[in-house]
Amino acid sequence: MKIALNLGQTEPPSRATHLRAMEQNILAAQKGDWNAKGNLVRMFTALLTSLAEKRTADRAQVGPLIEAGKLGLYAAAKKYKHSIGAERFQIFALEFIEKSMDQAISRRFTKPGFGAWFAGLFGR
Repeated sequence: MKIALNLGQTEPPSRATHLRAMEQNILAAQKGDWNAKGNLVRMFTALLTSLAEKRTADRAQVGPLIEAGKLGLYAAAKKYKHSIGAERFQIFALEFIEKSMDQAISRRFTKPGFGAWFAGLFGR
């Protein structure tokens, strides 16, 4: 007979509870609540990390790309409208996150000194 050892762990929140918490955090982040922004980042950490790792093979650049993705997440929260619905927010935010990461990559390759070399190499 197996005995479950919960060790103080509780049941994971239901999907409805998760969506309600996400919507509350989005609305609070729109008003500038830093705790809500932190909660959103925690909710989207796996997505931010995955997108950053797919954009670069250099492990040193993953952190800056995640930071850029956070800015995109905040921009998506700012533009969020209740009619979108919390269940579709991840798809809505994906565009903002990817755009921010892509801009961070393009800024990295157009630094003074490096931009001329990059443009000469690729005809940019």
